[in-house]
Amino acid sequence: MLLSSNSSVSSIDQADTVNAAHKASVVGNMQKLPNKLNRRTNKDDKEGEGDGDTQPSEETTTDNGTSSGNAKSFRAPEPELVSEKTFTGTAPERLIFIGDIHGCAEEFGKLLETVNFKQGSDQVILVGDLVAKGPDSLGVVNKARSIKAWGVRGNHDDRVVRWGQFLQGPAKGMSESDLKALEDAGELPYSDFELSGGHYDIASTMPLCDFSYLSQFSALITLPDAYSEWVVAHGGMEPTKAIADQDPEVVMTVRNIGPDGPSSEKDAGDAWFEVWADAIGPLGNSGSSTISGKSSDTEKETAKETDPEEGEENEGEDTKEKRSNIKRQSSANSPSAPLTEIQ
Repeated sequence: MLLSSNSSVSSIDQADTVNAAHKASVVGNMQKLPNKLNRRTNKDDKEGEGDGDTQPSEETTTDNGTSSGNAKSFRAPEPELVSEKTFTGTAPERLIFIGDIHGCAEEFGKLLETVNFKQGSDQVILVGDLVAKGPDSLGVVNKARSIKAWGVRGNHDDRVVRWGQFLQGPAKGMSESDLKALEDAGELPYSDFELSGGHYDIASTMPLCDFSYLSQFSALITLPDAYSEWVVAHGGMEPTKAIADQDPEVVMTVRNIGPDGPSSEKDAGDAWFEVWADAIGPLGNSGSSTISGKSSDTEKETAKETDPEEGEENEGEDTKEKRSNIKRQSSANSPSAPLTEIQ
């Protein structure tokens, strides 16, 4: 079962029933392939790709003695791809999934009250993007850490983490005017770095204990015991790759699968989860195994009753052909995790 974020919350008890304060459709968004879509790409890497004659820009030195070359070449560590979670002692009564809190600390607290969250009895799992957009990102991260929530890294979390690692690394001691000079000169290390975007403010003011907590979020998490075949992601996964071969950035940012592969663009190709369902079947079983390498009899029976081609007969010929091509590509190397949407 693959769970991904779509501003949703759901609560799952030991019998795998769903008791949600809000209905959850746990599906999401993605990105990668051409460098122009890769937010981790340095600006010069992106703009000068394939141009052997590109000349390096003139290096500047900030007030703290850091050269712009050192700043621009900085690369933050990739997040861990998969974290395998375990329950300590007795398994929780409920797993509560919450996605895309986006800095809304007050609403986060009210939501926990609405589902009657009980620390020690329930386990909260955050499906990415705790920060940015809302008024109190620091409050959200602090609250999440205080209730010992598990979580996966979303694309906005990732930008804050990269900003923080940059500020603790080559930009340590730089004033905001230094950083502004680098921004104006196009010398910041990532194309999605900007001082006015909110992510810098969050990273520069977050307490170290909360920053360390957020930094440890992996791109994917797998769950223990009765949920050992579940995978949690913020965006999704590429249908043509096994879990171990996923790209963390794709996992955090994917929305659609287009002719060139995964994309974060809203209008590029088909939704990744539709491609997944077409290639693997609604429950992930068109001859593929589960994460553990074993196929469940229930999933096999359900797969027999489900025709992924149903509903396609009214599609236009171009749509049919495109979907068919993507399905052939996806089926050639399908991943081992089934997909389920929680309604």
